[in-house]
Amino acid sequence: MNTFVLVHGAWHGGWCWRQVAAGLRRAGAEVHTPTLTGLGERSHLTACLAPAAINLDLHIKDVVQVLEYEGLEQVILVGHAYGGMVITGVASAAGGCPERLGRLVYVNGVVPRNGEAMVDHLERVRGPQFVAWVREHIDQGPGFLPPPTTPQEVEGRWGIADPGDQAWVLARVAPQPVAAFAQPLKVGNLQAKSLPRSFILSSESGFEAVAEQAREAGWGLYLMDTGHDPMITQPQELVQILLDIAEKG
Repeated sequence: MNTFVLVHGAWHGGWCWRQVAAGLRRAGAEVHTPTLTGLGERSHLTACLAPAAINLDLHIKDVVQVLEYEGLEQVILVGHAYGGMVITGVASAAGGCPERLGRLVYVNGVVPRNGEAMVDHLERVRGPQFVAWVREHIDQGPGFLPPPTTPQEVEGRWGIADPGDQAWVLARVAPQPVAAFAQPLKVGNLQAKSLPRSFILSSESGFEAVAEQAREAGWGLYLMDTGHDPMITQPQELVQILLDIAEKG
């Protein structure tokens, strides 16, 4: 039986994988969709923690805890957007657990190198104005990046055009802890280098340069004709791709 752990991106939560998780389970897979601290149904924890504490290390630990407490092995670990930072850390940071992993899959995901933070990857995907906004919040803000508040913002940022999907997303997005964007990844475990990897690229995501690097590195590369959030806009196609990745091993 295939085991998938699906890690969401910024402003999202485990909720965004609902349809993908259901499709994978119908195919017989075990699926976990953890929500990172401070987001989704765990957004209430922002009242209990200092903003600076909700960083990349904590989000990596969130996922490591799921793998260890559930006793998961040979996990296909999937990361969307910022989730790429997290799954890379689970595989290669000092506190990670690469021995529990079978493959990494990046869905329009950031693929950081040692010493790189999420903010370092935003300009080629979102442009200089967006990066300036993020850096202003890192330097002077209250510790959180506000989420989109209108259907137009949801469509413009994530390519979600269906009004029902827009309303569903707007009811669930939460402020993004800015410390998680600012903290660099520290690679401390070289075992992850041997892990096979795949990249799933949406045509409207802005991650073409990352996908090209993945292709040059010999990763499996899959293309989807949709926006940045294929788990919402094309969930069944994404399910089929993930099952194909699992079948090929």
